[in-house]
Amino acid sequence: MKRVIGKFQLFRSFLRLLFLQGLLNRRGMQNLGLVSALSPATGKLDDSRDSSMLLKHLSFFNCNPNFTPFVVGGVLKLEEEKRAGKPISDDDIEYFKRALTGPLAAMGDMLFIGNLKPLALTFACIFAIYKLPLGLLAVFLLYNIVIISCRLWGVYLGYTKGWELVDFFSGPEFQKVLSVVEAASAGVGGVLLGILFCRFPQNGHTMLVLAGALTAVTLYLLKRDVPASWVAIILFPTSAFVALLVGQG
Repeated sequence: MKRVIGKFQLFRSFLRLLFLQGLLNRRGMQNLGLVSALSPATGKLDDSRDSSMLLKHLSFFNCNPNFTPFVVGGVLKLEEEKRAGKPISDDDIEYFKRALTGPLAAMGDMLFIGNLKPLALTFACIFAIYKLPLGLLAVFLLYNIVIISCRLWGVYLGYTKGWELVDFFSGPEFQKVLSVVEAASAGVGGVLLGILFCRFPQNGHTMLVLAGALTAVTLYLLKRDVPASWVAIILFPTSAFVALLVGQG
């Protein structure tokens, strides 16, 4: 099948997806952002040029913003195949969107909010303890580079695979990615606690007790199903406070 949508149109869709949350609304959630991301390919896919292809995508849509590019790329692929004469209906495309958005929203929240963000914040805590401002900037840049790269890759991968996206995200390869990120988050969290326990005794038994209390509170919050990102946010100012005390000691 001859490709109608070029890399330039896909890149324009990626750029629009950077502002996906800016069009968030109560009625359709991310539907306007989705339509905006699809619009660069309208001239290639809609011969009538009356925006009818976009209007049908104004239904309710909500997904993790970092995984929405996969859906956008897949929808563009299906719309292109439909235009080429393949037996794909509007209902099939709508089913494709609904089949992906739920699982991708859950996996995206788990990957980015539940693991990647705490991982970045924990690194930031470690840099704060050692008074390395440039390290904090590096963590901020690294976190955003990962997100932007995922969004750019998502548009092109979604367009390449189309229907195969469902198998991709349910397959073992993606599950391995989740496992690696979870293991990294847990490992860096352990490093942070180790650093705290090594540095606290230098300031007396009171600080050692405080370290034990901090560990107990962290474990309690995690057992109460408090999101790991919230725990990391709590640890960040605590680590900065520790660095201040250590510097005065």
